[in-house]
Amino acid sequence: MQALRNIYTVENHRIVIDLPKSFNHAAVEIIILPLDPSNKETFTKSLSIDKKERLKKLLAINVWNEDDIKPITETQSLINQWEIEEF
Repeated sequence: MQALRNIYTVENHRIVIDLPKSFNHAAVEIIILPLDPSNKETFTKSLSIDKKERLKKLLAINVWNEDDIKPITETQSLINQWEIEEF
């Protein structure tokens, strides 16, 4: 599953969300929660991080674990044993 989490500034009652090209989904669920202004440090820090930097950090997260990789490597191993036949 691919997920994005960002903090946006509301301007004129609007939020514009640019999705990366790799985000190829036909439908998404959007949940909007107001940010607690009393936690000013988190809010300021989040806004100061460049959008590309946030995306870079998100894409650097490894969401695979050994249980996810094992069936893929087993399947690849089986495919590598196939013989190519010419007709």
